[in-house]
Amino acid sequence: MFRRPPRPRRAVEEADSNPVGPLLTSDTSDDLRVLLDEVDAAARAVYALHGLPSIPGHYRQAPDSDAWDPLGAALSPAEKWALLDQHPLNQGWRYASLEQLGQRSTIPDVRYASALMSACQGLRLRLETGMALSAQDLADAIRLGAAWRRLTEGGQSRSDLIFTAPHEG
Repeated sequence: MFRRPPRPRRAVEEADSNPVGPLLTSDTSDDLRVLLDEVDAAARAVYALHGLPSIPGHYRQAPDSDAWDPLGAALSPAEKWALLDQHPLNQGWRYASLEQLGQRSTIPDVRYASALMSACQGLRLRLETGMALSAQDLADAIRLGAAWRRLTEGGQSRSDLIFTAPHEG
């Protein structure tokens, strides 16, 4: 009675395929990676301007310290748990990836740079795994494009990033 008419077989096959697959050739995928790397580098430069690390990786911060110390790049999961046991969060130790370092900064440019790096990381993950793009990925890509345009316009400094995380705006 309220049955939907069946879709033609061709429409079903097209809907089940990766929606961005035909658009992402090897060349366009490489171009996107280059652009993501450039935006990411600009965001890392903002971190450096404000005394934060700018090398990708994981970091820890001791209680009553402003400095972030890099964790070993090749730590096994067991070694990471051992670090948490030796320096627990409830005693004031903080742990974060480079992208997360600036999330709670009191400096807006640093928060924006953090959001940029997180968006770049998410889009990079989609490109590397071939996962379909979500609505959030498309929103991130649009925001990254706007931030990139501001970065490349003449006379703008790298700290003039205007990018808000979804929960901020």
